[in-house]
This record gives sequence, C-alpha cells and structure tokens, in this order.
Amino acid sequence: MISPGAKKESTRIISVSGSSKKAGKSTLASYLVRRLRADYAIKVSSGGGHLGASPIVTDLDTISKPGTDTGALVAAGASMVVWVSAPVETVGRELRRALEIFPPGGLMVIEGNSALEHVKPDFSIFLMNVSFDEFKESANAAIAAADVVLVDLRGALRGTDSSGLASDIKKRTGNARVYFYRDSTEMDRAFKATADMAKKRP
Repeated sequence: MISPGAKKESTRIISVSGSSKKAGKSTLASYLVRRLRADYAIKVSSGGGHLGASPIVTDLDTISKPGTDTGALVAAGASMVVWVSAPVETVGRELRRALEIFPPGGLMVIEGNSALEHVKPDFSIFLMNVSFDEFKESANAAIAAADVVLVDLRGALRGTDSSGLASDIKKRTGNARVYFYRDSTEMDRAFKATADMAKKRP
C-alpha cells in the first residue's frame, strides 16, 4: 500500500468512497476540489476498462467531457485529472502508475472505493445512502478506513433512526465523525464541515 509520504513526500491525499454507485462520491469529490482548491484529482473505476483503451486516461478531450465525473473534477478547478479504469486485479498497479504522472506537492482528491486498497490517504471520507446489508462489496473496508461518514437520509435511509445508525457506524469506524443530512441545506452544511476538517488535518 502506498502512503502519501512514500512516493509523494508533500502531496496530501483526500479519498472519497461510498456505499453504492449513487452515494454522491463524484458530487463530493468535485466540491472538495473547488472548496479546498485541490491541485489534482484521480477517478478510479475498477471492474472494467475504458472501451478497451488504456487503463490510464489522460486525454483532455475525454477527461474534460461535460456530464462525466472527470469533467466535473476539471470544471471544479483541478489542474490535472486522471481516470484509472481497470479490472479489479490490475487496478492497484495502474493506480500506482497514475500517481507517477503527477508532480510532487499540492493536494489531491482520489475518488473510488478500490483506491483505498492501494493508497493510504491523509483524510478519508465515506458517503452512505443505503443500509449495511445493501453495501457493495468494497464498501465495508472503505467505511472502516473513514475519518468522516456522511449519511444521506433523503432516499433509501429515509426515516432511519439516526442515533441507532450512528452507533452502528461507530462500531465499524472507531472515531469517525458522522454527519446526517435530510435535505440540500443540511447536505451543504455537512459537506462544508467535512471540507473544513480535511483542510485542518495535517
């Protein structure tokens, strides 16, 4: 596993992972890039490849395409965005190769659960929008590594007892801070609080 100090001595890494495909990872990753003025971003997709092309996509026309996750990261202000799209068995190797592309220093946001199996971030955020029994396979390990868990109560978790859920989350994460949101205003507050915590983390 790569730690931030192992390869990129002064690069700070913030990771964004989630319980399911629609948990809001891309929305939060773009928000963090914009609010924290992150220099770089990586989108990690495991389980497949990019239409048979290179598993590391750097082409600006592809990366900056409107309506895509990487396009949102570019629009948010990241000066360099890379998309790693590779099968599960090779995604770690390709992520390590991708990290070599970036110059040292600055702040990087990495989006994708599988990244946490290969990179040790300075600050890790997990988004939860489904119950534990609906977590995708990589989500259990991802939540265990979280410094902050953001819980979306607008959909599948609507009406869930937040105090009971907070207790269950603590059992899986230890000392992670937990924020719940039931509407867009509460979501904005949770995102801002999370960004502030990430900014203060050494």
